[in-house]
Amino acid sequence: MRAQTISPHRSHSIPLQRFFEIAVASAALAALTITSASAQTVFSGAGTTEATAQFSAFQTAIGGVDNGGGGGPRATGSRRINWDGVPVPATGPDTPINSTTIGMAVDRFLGRGALYSEVYGLASDGFASVSPSGGAASFPAFTPTKTFAAFNGNEIEQNFTLAGTLTGAATRGFGAIFLDVELANTSRIEYFNGATSLGSFFVPVGGNGQASFLGVLFDSPLVTNVTLTLGNDNLFNFNNGVVTPGAAENLAGGASATDLVVTDDFVYAEPQAVNAAAPEPGTFALIGFGLLSAAGTRLRQRRCAA
Repeated sequence: MRAQTISPHRSHSIPLQRFFEIAVASAALAALTITSASAQTVFSGAGTTEATAQFSAFQTAIGGVDNGGGGGPRATGSRRINWDGVPVPATGPDTPINSTTIGMAVDRFLGRGALYSEVYGLASDGFASVSPSGGAASFPAFTPTKTFAAFNGNEIEQNFTLAGTLTGAATRGFGAIFLDVELANTSRIEYFNGATSLGSFFVPVGGNGQASFLGVLFDSPLVTNVTLTLGNDNLFNFNNGVVTPGAAENLAGGASATDLVVTDDFVYAEPQAVNAAAPEPGTFALIGFGLLSAAGTRLRQRRCAA
């Protein structure tokens, strides 16, 4: 795989050519043989005290130092994203939503080996200005002052790259802080190697406004991308420059109960290059085409307008 350098300008969408480069790299990573011998260690805790303890234990288990926000790929250590350095209101490549909420550029954290599949929301007020259930009471920042969430849906997809490049990579593990998880078996993280699921894990339930942590550590760098499901309802919509708040959270709705959830700090092992044998030419083309098609579809669907 050939390393790709990034442009100094970061837009709120990635050109299809770049997605193709990542699709090709991901296709090679998908050739890895995934077996039941891949050990998993789950770190899980609800409530601020326990979530903090499990977050720290996960980072300790990864080993090495926090590699910060740059410096290119490292051989060991971890990366952490807490969103607080992103300007709000929006500047540069980010999409303005209002004075306290932005649509974050998908490649803003490429220096940490993170590339997002869509534009997601970032707020300095706990999404109070865009959701009737938002605000500090429900979504207090784990590390002040900003939080991160999906809009036009309730899923976040993060892809891993070699830090500072567009070369697809794999990490040993990923964990995240979730805020206000109150319905069991709704919020979760699913881990993938290419299109192959490595397992889906539910986030533990806490009380109103409490933090929960979930992280899974594998015995080798297998995870090329993760999907986070935030509750079971949509926080807000943003289309053609117009915000439409979602419905208020309804925990007492029985079978129709809804739980609104946002996230804060992410932590993961330093993404690593994977030397995988290339698939047969026909297989490689099919996998690459499929990943490229999926990337193109995601760009067209649920995409916010500047």
